[in-house]
Amino acid sequence: MGLRSSLDASDSPEETEITVAKATTLEVNPPDEPPPEPVRKRRAEDDPYAALGLDMGGLTVFPVLRAGVIASDNPESSNSDRKGDIGLRLRPSLRITSDWVRHELLVSAEGDFIAYDDRSENDSNDASVLARLRLDMRRSTTLSLDAGYQLSQENGSDSEVPNTAIGNRTDQSFSQNVALTHRAGRIAATARVGANWQYYGDVDLAGGGKEDNADREYVQPVAAIRLGYEASPVLVPFVEAAYEPRIHFQKRDRNGLERSSDGYRLAAGVAFEPSPLWSGELALAYRLRDYEDPDLDSLDVFGLNGRVTWRPTELTTLDLTLGTGLNETSSADSSGARSYDTSLGITHDLRDNLTVNASAGLTYEDYQGIDQNELTLRTNTGVLWRMNRWIAWTLDYDFIYNDSNLPGEDYYENRVTAGIEVRR
Repeated sequence: MGLRSSLDASDSPEETEITVAKATTLEVNPPDEPPPEPVRKRRAEDDPYAALGLDMGGLTVFPVLRAGVIASDNPESSNSDRKGDIGLRLRPSLRITSDWVRHELLVSAEGDFIAYDDRSENDSNDASVLARLRLDMRRSTTLSLDAGYQLSQENGSDSEVPNTAIGNRTDQSFSQNVALTHRAGRIAATARVGANWQYYGDVDLAGGGKEDNADREYVQPVAAIRLGYEASPVLVPFVEAAYEPRIHFQKRDRNGLERSSDGYRLAAGVAFEPSPLWSGELALAYRLRDYEDPDLDSLDVFGLNGRVTWRPTELTTLDLTLGTGLNETSSADSSGARSYDTSLGITHDLRDNLTVNASAGLTYEDYQGIDQNELTLRTNTGVLWRMNRWIAWTLDYDFIYNDSNLPGEDYYENRVTAGIEVRR
């Protein structure tokens, strides 16, 4: 079958990414005779528990709301003063898909909002919105427009947030990209331009005062070119080069340093889909960031980026994701941090109405110029029991562990969430 790859090949943790089945960076013409599909266990076509969605005339809307009670033994992410709390947790999500003959629109949004009972300063808010419009300009030319928004929070357990912080620091990012893909024979070329805006909230400090983080905010324009060659209907090697400068809104930060920088990214890899069982994209990537201030050393990183999906049956899916990036820091003695991310997730339907899932993710940050590193492990196990198409019971267990070489920064947290899911 034809092979498709992600529009945005950057896997930096600071960039928003959306993967769409038909909106692709490197799309090749399907073979005349697709390979036969292996025999696999299949669902019944008329699934009594499948979401129907709302028909909006060419668009189908799938709204979901999860609500429940959460219990945590350390919502403050404290190293020594561990105190438990309970609260309410809301996890809304929305997916919009198109069924147009030509072109395609996909919108995906989700949120995770927690309100604790005893200490409201530990409340957390996370949300993301991703949207992509693919326009088929000609048979061999497509134009893709995408936009994203992400809301996240960090507390005093993060090395970039003061230990005396009260509550969380709220971060927001906005992104916009335009990509044009043209295919000529076995060669596909994609040119992409866009920008990402990063904002950091202020933090209240114990004993009064506030940390002003306006000096950390920046815009990151992106210009990238990608070339791929269809070696076979299921294998597409590619190379990509990108220029990604970061322009800080304030010329100098709190330490008097000029943090604006020039960024470069080179990648070489392969996109593959040898059968309905396997698909993915893997690339070796090199990143370099050269800072304006001569007192800040250049920072680079080399690693593996991509995603691999294995579907042994239509009831089981495994996803492996790898990422490498360069993160900002406010430390006067460091240019930034090299980051490495790995996550593995599995979803399996025990029955048509009973789904179990498990995931584990590792993030490692190594700060340049100073003796500081941090390893974070996040795991999740969940069960979803559907009563019918619209209502399901949910149960989740989350474990978070942070290991830092700085004193007092280690912590762990256990969370249990029980609730209900309502969808249309």
